[in-house]
Amino acid sequence: MTLRTAVTALVILALTTGVAILGYLHHADRRLEDHRSTALASATQYTEELATYDFEDPAANLDRVTAGSTEEFAGTYRDVSTKLQGLLTSGHGTATGHVTTAAIVEIDDEHAVVALFLDQEVRNLSVPEGRTDSSRMVIGLEYDGNRWLLASAEPR
Repeated sequence: MTLRTAVTALVILALTTGVAILGYLHHADRRLEDHRSTALASATQYTEELATYDFEDPAANLDRVTAGSTEEFAGTYRDVSTKLQGLLTSGHGTATGHVTTAAIVEIDDEHAVVALFLDQEVRNLSVPEGRTDSSRMVIGLEYDGNRWLLASAEPR
């Protein structure tokens, strides 16, 4: 092998390695961006579901929230919802939640934390004309392999 052939082989090897590394990095970046996008969409959906309820069909809210939750969060949410159902029914409470802003706080392949601002339009016997309550939420998500699940929800 001549020096010229050896140099050519090394250049080709370096270029091939560089292209492979750039391809891998591009793929990883796109995967992370997709992960971020789906985490934001899931957190927005779950927050709006948590903040939307109707005294005439409280089971619908419970079913919506628990369908997208981890088993642990679903159990906790069922307990809390059952305890508050009488108050919701006797007060004729309804609410509709709308996320106004959301941002990723932390994310990796298995967990995400999302901060959200929420406007909730509330009506009940005490406020029959309704009012809008604004709040902040921090949502914890767990990735189960094909979707994000609601793992925690904390008002801030």
